[in-house]
Amino acid sequence: MGRLAAALALAGAGFMPRRASSVAEGVDGVFGLIFWVSAVFFALIVACTAVFVARYRARPSRREPDPSPSHDMRLELLWSGVPLALVLVIFGVGTRTYLRMTEQETGASPLRIQVTARRWSWWFDHPGGKGAKELHLVAGRPAELVLASTDVIHSLFVPEFRLKQDAVPGRFARMVFTPTLAGTFPIVCAEYCGTNHSRMSALAVVHPDQPSFDAWAREGMAADASLVEIGRRVFEERGCVACHSIDGSPRVGPSVKKSGWTRATSASPSCSRPRRSRRDSRT
Repeated sequence: MGRLAAALALAGAGFMPRRASSVAEGVDGVFGLIFWVSAVFFALIVACTAVFVARYRARPSRREPDPSPSHDMRLELLWSGVPLALVLVIFGVGTRTYLRMTEQETGASPLRIQVTARRWSWWFDHPGGKGAKELHLVAGRPAELVLASTDVIHSLFVPEFRLKQDAVPGRFARMVFTPTLAGTFPIVCAEYCGTNHSRMSALAVVHPDQPSFDAWAREGMAADASLVEIGRRVFEERGCVACHSIDGSPRVGPSVKKSGWTRATSASPSCSRPRRSRRDSRT
C-alpha cells in the first residue's frame, strides 16, 4: 500500500522535474491537491452519467421521464457547500505557498539580483556589479530576484524551482526563494513576447557553496584580451545577437555587417543607434 500511495502521489504531481528550491514542495502540493480533487470529481461525474444513462434510458415500458421533485433544499446546500469548501481550502493552501515566494524570512541575508528582460534575452546583475547572461545562486542561501522589463511583458520561468514571475515594463516584481540543489537549470520565457520568444532562454547556475560563487564573481576577461574580443563578448552577453547578426543574415534589426557599424559600435552593450563612418557621412 505504501508503494501504491507513493506511485499515486507521483502521478498526481504529473511527473514533475526534480525539486530544486524551497518553494517547490509547496507548489507541488497545491498542484497535487487540485489534480486529485479534479480526478475524483471527474470519475464521480462520469460514473453517475453512465449509471443514469443506463437506468433511465427510454424503454418500451417507459416512454416519458419518471416524475421527480422540482426542488430539494438539502441537495442545493450539498452541491453548493462542498465546492465552496473545496475552493476555500485550495485558496488557503495556494495563498500560503504564494506568501512564501514573496516574503523573506526574518534575519535572512538574501542574495539580491536585478533581472532585466528584453526582447529576446535575460540579463542578471549580481551583487558587487557582476553582470552575466546566466543567473548565479548559492545552494542553501536565500535569493531575492527583482524583475523589470525594458519593452514588453516577459515571464521568468524555472521549472525545477517551480517559480514563474512576469516582468512588466514600468514596474518591479520580486521573487523570494532558497535554492536547495547545486547544478544548472534552464530558464525560459513563459509569456509570448514576439518573433524570437522561443529563443529567449538562459541558465540558472546554483553553486554548491559561497566560495564557489565568490570565485565566479572574480572572473573576468584575460588581461591581454583585445578590444574586439571584449566587444564580441559584450555583444553576445547583452543579447544584441537576438536582433542583429554579424554575418549579414536578416534578423529583426539591421545587421552589423551591412549597416556600416564600426567595431566599437558593435561592441556597445546598449545596441544604440549605428555610428557611421566618415565616408557614409559625406554621402
